[in-house]
Amino acid sequence: MRSKEDKVAFIANLKAGVKALEDSNTPIPNSLLESFSPKNCLAILYQRPSATNCAGFHAWKEAGRSVIKGAKGIAILIPLGVDEEDNLRFSWRYVFDIADTQELTKESPKLARELSLA
Repeated sequence: MRSKEDKVAFIANLKAGVKALEDSNTPIPNSLLESFSPKNCLAILYQRPSATNCAGFHAWKEAGRSVIKGAKGIAILIPLGVDEEDNLRFSWRYVFDIADTQELTKESPKLARELSLA
């Protein structure tokens, strides 16, 4: 999302989608509920209905998986805290479903280079 108008349109679309999912009583996979707020779970499912297990780029790397090049992230909102006027502030973060990742192996050229340097 580049422009402010794009962000505003995305948020409006996301809110409508999340509301529709709430009204439909869509089941949320436990694997998502363990890591994300219910609203972020619905935001994930709205953007990627097939999502089952999501994490950030670095979390996947720590888990021995890499995000596939070109994979599109799933936008969620993370609370940053409260500003001077007691308004809750948020920031965009992107997570990736496990389907957007692959296991790191010794055959992986980048990992092989890293292992040879260690």
